Amino acid sequence: MKKLDLSIIIPTRNRSAMLAKTIKELAKNKFFFKEIIIVDSSNKYHKSKIKNLRNIYKIIIKIFNSKPSISLQRNIGLGKVIKKRKYVMFLDDDLSFNKNAFKKMYLFIKNNNQLTGYGFNLNIKKINYFIEFFKKNNLTKILGIYDTKMGVITPSGWQTKAINLKKNLEVEWLPTQAVIYNKTRLKNLKFDTVYGSYSYLEDLDFSYSLSRKNKLMICSSAKYTSKNVVNRNDYHFGIKEIINRYYFVNKFNLNKKYFFLGFLFSFLKNFLTLLTLKPKFFLRIIGNFVAILKIIFGLRDN
Repeated sequence: MKKLDLSIIIPTRNRSAMLAKTIKELAKNKFFFKEIIIVDSSNKYHKSKIKNLRNIYKIIIKIFNSKPSISLQRNIGLGKVIKKRKYVMFLDDDLSFNKNAFKKMYLFIKNNNQLTGYGFNLNIKKINYFIEFFKKNNLTKILGIYDTKMGVITPSGWQTKAINLKKNLEVEWLPTQAVIYNKTRLKNLKFDTVYGSYSYLEDLDFSYSLSRKNKLMICSSAKYTSKNVVNRNDYHFGIKEIINRYYFVNKFNLNKKYFFLGFLFSFLKNFLTLLTLKPKFFLRIIGNFVAILKIIFGLRDN
């Protein structure tokens, strides 16, 4: 099997053990890529562990340092990919892929070379069906704040997830957990660093910029799971969750009235989650409230 003309970009920070497992899995699928580019913002302890990965596996691993910022780290990675490379993959450092997921994606790309974006299929076992029912109904669709369809951007600026797919699906956005792009069609597109060091919604921004003129699809047979260890229940995330969303809505000229309806819906969803005995959501809700006050009164987000 001829190697795919693809570079893999992995941003990482202080998760050398998780990254090592990911690299080990990639090393078993050498046909899928030509090089791995790690953009590291770790401390000294993890940096030494990460550098040692080049001595363990007989694959090309390039390591570059960066300040902590997912968007910045991905941009650095893009800048290190050779110009003639056909495909580039963005990959998180904490994923597990199903057996033959890379082979299935390989064939999917070969059979669908007209596409610009190729997403792996995220499988989630634990789903809060009450929250899902709360989100996916005709009322939220009519109000423009959510949709029953998977993988779309609603008029409010909120997106719907495309997970546990049974068949291939064309989408309006792709998460950067495990995604491949035809590099020749990216041109000078970069990840927007305005989204901050955590870069919440940077993948929404990047992929939606492409989907308006190009086709993005998720390959249902190329499955993966995510440990999703990032804490999203603190005060600062509560602020960024709303501020970044508002920035996205403004950037793409979406409907601000629908955005505020979407905020009320999101705020209520988080409040209902708090009532299901998840007290950590309290700080996130306070952050949401502070963020909307900043937006309404034109205060700067520090």
